[in-house]
Amino acid sequence: MEITLYHLVSLAIILIFSIILSIQDIKQMTVSLYILIGAILAALICQLIFAPSDMWIYLISSLIFGSLYFITRKITKNKLGSADIWFGFFQGLFLFPKVIPFCLGAEVILAFCFVNKKIGKKPIPFIPFMSFGLIITFVLQFFI
Repeated sequence: MEITLYHLVSLAIILIFSIILSIQDIKQMTVSLYILIGAILAALICQLIFAPSDMWIYLISSLIFGSLYFITRKITKNKLGSADIWFGFFQGLFLFPKVIPFCLGAEVILAFCFVNKKIGKKPIPFIPFMSFGLIITFVLQFFI
């Protein structure tokens, strides 16, 4: 695979916003909606500039991710935060629909590895796990 400017810009956007949002989620257990909207706008602009013909694929993937997290939020009686749903939309703007299961699997496996059963009812920040899944899947999707 040849690394292009599109891949580098996409990875930079992913890393910048993933780090900012993960740190904010870990420290405050909440993230700024303005930063999330900025992340989504940056991702949309990146796709419009570098991959306008494939934009529909990423929009579908974004809707799938956001919907999955929305359904999970409803099933778990709002234990998943609304910011996680918005971050799901952000994730989808960089991933092909066929790698969604891989990304979700990476997130869940990492969460199970780091979350101790003694935590109980304490809320845990989920965006760092989502960021890990996004970064790993973004890099690997070009080899799959």
